[in-house]
Amino acid sequence: MKKIAVKDANIFIDLESMGLLDLWLMLGYETLTSTFVANELEDGKHAQALSYISSGQITAVNLELTDFYELYEELEDSGVSSTDVSVLYLAQQHEAILLTGDKTLRVEAGVECVECHGSLWIMQQLVDGGYLQPIVAAEKLKALLLLTGEERRFLPKAICEEMISSWTK
Repeated sequence: MKKIAVKDANIFIDLESMGLLDLWLMLGYETLTSTFVANELEDGKHAQALSYISSGQITAVNLELTDFYELYEELEDSGVSSTDVSVLYLAQQHEAILLTGDKTLRVEAGVECVECHGSLWIMQQLVDGGYLQPIVAAEKLKALLLLTGEERRFLPKAICEEMISSWTK
């Protein structure tokens, strides 16, 4: 059975920022996202991430709010956006892993019994699979943590520091 992963915008942006989108594809996951996420990537001018969608290497599933409205209504009070609900819906429909950096979405994925991971898990998979040398992973993560302003990424600092330490031993 083919491994399927559904990505939200945060994951695309993190991997794009670290130059790891090519390596992600090496892990062998069929990768899906929603057109809602693709629109967010367009708004943010994330051309590299969008190129994987336009080339067909990552599939953006065309969804309408009516497709997942029942789930959206159920989660409305949690503060999860319609874009986030769209990827949770896709993960449920495809029995896929959900990849997100959004804490609220991760909590709701747990409630919905959807396996969920973030950028740090992806990096560890790349290191474990031999696609990314540990020292390079550490340097890329350090650089990601140094981003400021609109480019700033919100990752758990303590866990990042532990991973950097383990990768540089």
